Amino acid sequence: MSNLVGNVKILQELKVHTSDVTSIEFYGNSLLITGSSDKTVRVFRWIVGSGFVEENFSPLLGHKYGVTSVKMSPQGATLASASVDGSIILWNVNDGQKMSTLNQEAGEAIRACAFSPDGSFLVSSDDSGAVCIWGQNKNFLSSIRVHEEAVHTLAFSPDSYVLVTGCNLGNLRFFIVEQPIESVKFIADCSVDNAHDLGVLSADFCKIVRNDPSDQRTAIYTLATCGTDHYLKIWRLFVVHGVYGDEERRTKLIPQTPQEHICGTSTIYCTERMNAECVLNINAHGSSVTCVRFNGTGTLLASCSLDRMVKIWDMQGNCLKTLSDHTRYVNCMTINGNSTIIASGSNDRSVIVWDLNGELSLNSHVSEMRSLLFRLVADSGSDMPLEFICPITHELMRNPVMLEDGFSYEEAAIDEWFKMGKGTSPMTNLELISMETIPNTHLKSCIDKYLKSLDYDAVDTGF
Repeated sequence: MSNLVGNVKILQELKVHTSDVTSIEFYGNSLLITGSSDKTVRVFRWIVGSGFVEENFSPLLGHKYGVTSVKMSPQGATLASASVDGSIILWNVNDGQKMSTLNQEAGEAIRACAFSPDGSFLVSSDDSGAVCIWGQNKNFLSSIRVHEEAVHTLAFSPDSYVLVTGCNLGNLRFFIVEQPIESVKFIADCSVDNAHDLGVLSADFCKIVRNDPSDQRTAIYTLATCGTDHYLKIWRLFVVHGVYGDEERRTKLIPQTPQEHICGTSTIYCTERMNAECVLNINAHGSSVTCVRFNGTGTLLASCSLDRMVKIWDMQGNCLKTLSDHTRYVNCMTINGNSTIIASGSNDRSVIVWDLNGELSLNSHVSEMRSLLFRLVADSGSDMPLEFICPITHELMRNPVMLEDGFSYEEAAIDEWFKMGKGTSPMTNLELISMETIPNTHLKSCIDKYLKSLDYDAVDTGF
């Protein structure tokens, strides 16, 4: 296993809220936003020598009741805050000025909001099970009843093509989001009942999206969810993009005839466009898991819980670090853009800023601190070829081996997968006839050449 996490330490503790910290968000590496039951939104920027310092226009005041969600627009100029008061306020994050107010249909308490990564949509969810959708100009497009209970979870896939919602009954609903939104009948393209017993509390998509090597038309997304059952779960979502003829739609991952199937304790209802499988269950915490987040490269998961813990995981379900400095429930956490800092918010009214690698101080230039994988990608001048990244660990491979499912994996990662007693493909969840692995010498040669072109010695990378 590579050394993904160093000597994690507390970098800073922010004690400015007067009630529970309910939501937290990084934008890039040096902008931090928090929301609280004290009705306020607060904005912090990293100042070399001082750490995160609250902006002079903060706190942002305007909500009548507690803030439940804060999100930054992809462009970085607009901050959205949602509240139990049934409103979303849009703020100019550069000066704290209120830009506009959006109201949830029927005035229901809003539990979550999210921007699509391409900036086309803003969505919010409420206690009635409804999701409201606004367009780029913040014009109201539609309100759709997608659940029977409160929806606490909203997340978009990195390409903005899929929206997932999760509710207090423990169900997930997946929707393909196509424009114009007014003409779309918002019916779930895939549903998972009992994804988490008694409630889904958080979900996050990994930024890495793959294609099924057997047909190249089926996109494979990776999603992490958590809930009141104390579990983290990793899902693969299989989606056919675009409109094709029946012959071209055929894929082993999405049945031609819509049907339901059992996956652990969950029931999955697929359609001809989308299917899902749970590939990993992690008994993560001693109480409800309130938030889960991928880091930027998808090599790590972080979670927090009512057990007062923050935990860091690799993609095989191994707990790398347990952080236990909060004194009450931990409600929310976020990871900065280059995976060097985690910030967590708690009912103890504090925000703890954690240095993931043990290399930072208040005098650091956080935007310049990057992991090796970030340096490799940045120095190459283009994205690292996806085939160089192990589908399990999301790390650069050193010894790639091929499996009968058509994917290549890091040898140590697939060996650990099998040692866990799994006889299924890590990518498709289909039963494997053979667990034999074959060295992919061609791919290894390509990786070595790539590293040499960047003046990195593959032997000394730490992977």
